[in-house]
Amino acid sequence: MPYVYCVFDSFEFMATERKKKTNLASEVQAALQADIDNGVLLPGDALDERLTAERFGVSRTPIREAIQQLAAEGQVQIVPRQGIFVARMSITELRAMFELMAELEGACASLAARRMLDPWRTQMQEAVAACLKLAQEGDLENYGRANVDFHYALYEACCNHFLVEQVLLCRRRTQSYRRNPFQLPGRMLQSAQDHKLIAGAILAGDELGARQAMIDHIAISGKEFSEFVSTLPKEMLDSHDVAYPVPRGHMKHGI
Repeated sequence: MPYVYCVFDSFEFMATERKKKTNLASEVQAALQADIDNGVLLPGDALDERLTAERFGVSRTPIREAIQQLAAEGQVQIVPRQGIFVARMSITELRAMFELMAELEGACASLAARRMLDPWRTQMQEAVAACLKLAQEGDLENYGRANVDFHYALYEACCNHFLVEQVLLCRRRTQSYRRNPFQLPGRMLQSAQDHKLIAGAILAGDELGARQAMIDHIAISGKEFSEFVSTLPKEMLDSHDVAYPVPRGHMKHGI
């Protein structure tokens, strides 16, 4: 019996093509995000659709989809009649993001102190020991990885993946501005000592102490923040500081 083309074949073909485009867009998005995370693309750098399409060997459609998704996540800015740029933060936004990240990480530390189990206890103790050893040796390259291990041990121990998602989003948004935090004099050793203090409070079950120690570890204020900002290239900072109104219309009674 001869094969008869029907409308369902058309739907299946369209679905397959849409899936291919979605996969391509996801791959492009992941690659561009990696470029941003690794400092290949810095805040303020321009993205050209045509050149990006040539780089990945695809049409502009998945490039546009990838860029739209990155824009929705705050990673790039689409400026009408000007172009597409890796998102920049103003000094006010940067300060606000660090404040938020400190509070979120503080919440992680508090929950970890409440919920700490033996496997995570061992993992955290090992992470702290590694940080102290590398800091004392002045091993800048490996300390960065040990620092990540410590914070991820904390994230696992807090047992709240929704909270961790928000922490990681903040970290990703500020990654380009925190690229070499341990190069500042004394910062690496101070970081390791902070980790020891935080872990001590967590392992002792001191929720309030763990929270405050983590906030003190993450937060940047006063003179320290001014010194931090002074090390950033001016091209990475958005000079248009604005005050954001509170969206009252989204608030519901009784919540």
